[in-house]
Amino acid sequence: MDRIDIAASPGPALPPATLWRFYRYFLAEHRRIFMWLFICGFGVACADALVSVFVGKVVAFVGRADRWTAWQEYRFTLLALLIAIGVVRPILIYIDLHLRNSFLVPDVTSRIRWVSHWHVVRQSWQFFQNDFPGRLAHRVMHTPGALRETAEAAIRAVWYLAMYGGASIFLLAQADWRLALPILGWFGGYILLLRYYVPRLRTRADMSSQTHSELMARIVDCYSNILTVKLFSYAAADNDHVRNALLAHNDAQARHMRMVTGFMTSLTLLNTALLVGTGGIGVGLWLHGSIGAEAVAMALPLVWQAASTAGWVAWEVSGIFQNLADVRQGMESIAAPNVMVDAPDAGVLDVRAGAIAFDNIGFGYTPDTRLFDNFSLSVAPGERVGLVGRSGAGKSTLVSLLLRLYDVQAGAIRIDGQDIRDVTMDSLRARIGVVTQDTALLHRPVRDNVLCGKPDATAEELHAALGQARVLPFLDALRDDDGQTGLDASVGERGAKLSGGQRQRIVLARTLLKNAPILILDEATAALDSEAEAAIQEQLETLIAGKTVITIAHRLSTLARMDRIVVLDQGCIIEQGSHAALLAGGGLYASLWRRQTGNRLPGGDHSSFSLPADPASI
Repeated sequence: MDRIDIAASPGPALPPATLWRFYRYFLAEHRRIFMWLFICGFGVACADALVSVFVGKVVAFVGRADRWTAWQEYRFTLLALLIAIGVVRPILIYIDLHLRNSFLVPDVTSRIRWVSHWHVVRQSWQFFQNDFPGRLAHRVMHTPGALRETAEAAIRAVWYLAMYGGASIFLLAQADWRLALPILGWFGGYILLLRYYVPRLRTRADMSSQTHSELMARIVDCYSNILTVKLFSYAAADNDHVRNALLAHNDAQARHMRMVTGFMTSLTLLNTALLVGTGGIGVGLWLHGSIGAEAVAMALPLVWQAASTAGWVAWEVSGIFQNLADVRQGMESIAAPNVMVDAPDAGVLDVRAGAIAFDNIGFGYTPDTRLFDNFSLSVAPGERVGLVGRSGAGKSTLVSLLLRLYDVQAGAIRIDGQDIRDVTMDSLRARIGVVTQDTALLHRPVRDNVLCGKPDATAEELHAALGQARVLPFLDALRDDDGQTGLDASVGERGAKLSGGQRQRIVLARTLLKNAPILILDEATAALDSEAEAAIQEQLETLIAGKTVITIAHRLSTLARMDRIVVLDQGCIIEQGSHAALLAGGGLYASLWRRQTGNRLPGGDHSSFSLPADPASI
């Protein structure tokens, strides 16, 4: 059987949000494997039933007085049974194990994980803001295994029992229809037990899975923010947060296991009744001469195997519903509808000049509040525009809307006349370079972090970007725990092994390498000291040359060179003009400038200043 392409693109269609269709979506492409597993399961079940037939034939054979005559009568039957049990059965078991261990467990599980990740990583920015990264990662990793194990257990256990039970009923009825009555009654009782316990097991399994997910999320939240926990001596207080989730999960798991205990105990009593009933009927029929010893010898191991299998199947059923609960939990993330998708006929953004127009846009984070209402702003090609305003004025939101991290609820945003909702998000973001105040990096080598800007960049282009961003002076000193140095050194989770200034320089190098025609600088030098900022400001001039630039900065001196400064307040433009004109106007911008420069008068040297006590107020 050919191996599947694990990392092939699954296509744009989202996984269905209903359980059965969700299973079908992920398992349909592996139907050949499951077809062979069904065939092997059927064959093994029939071969196992023949073991009891073989026992019965052996009892009949050795009970005959004339041994050689008995040998002539039974030899071909015994040989055929031995071939079925000793040759065909091991071959079927080998095929079954080979398919499970070589294809189902590694390939199918990995394929489902890839498809799950492929869809989750393409979810909207809001999606990731509303969930824990640890919980999302857990669901992407755990749900595929639970999904595969459910299907596997259904074939391995439920299908096997159904086929073995059918073969057993047929063989017992062939001997005497009354011998089949106990196992028929047993199947009826087994179905009643499943009807009673399965819904309750499912409910309690769901609660156990839900509380486990919550416990995992709280632990990951604690570890992800360990610096805050340490700095504020919050470990003791955070214990209650985790302890409550742990106790809730423990209680849910205990209630689930108590239900499992009741199920298994009831099944044990049912199995005992099956064995006693079959033995009693068999002995009674033998005493009256209705059946021979061969039938009794076949019936008892046949039903005993069914009873033993039922216990295993019951445990598998419990696992199935535990896995179903995990799959339903995972569906909340993997099959979640994506609120930010490309239009069906979306084209590729063609940036010819770099003009940006916010055309009467309306937007609010909640239905009850509106941050922007009929807001308009035009940025000419190659113009450098600075955005300033108090916290919450809408500066970062404008940038998020331009990048389509959110969609406007009214109006339109256009780049060179093209509505950004009519082009693919990948092409939009490929033509906008961004340096944000969040300098988190990927937990990968420096090289990979910089090449995010242009994966096919040459070594010369990479080196030039590193030089312009002043990364080279500290690059040779980098060394990670694996002994890798320089460009090959890992920066740690979110760039934790680097200083804030070093992280900022790597982000700048990435943007320089991308060389997009539109540039957004959101506190681009906020993490740098004054000396480093002065050095990089020179490179920023090279970076922004010939580009359309939108800059957000709390340090107002970084906006002094902008062609135009737009002052926002509560989602409205209240002032705009050059740095000098705004200072002369005496409005909000001039007030903010005086706060930063210690009430220095306009017209002086604006190249240096002291920060206000609360920069976030700018």
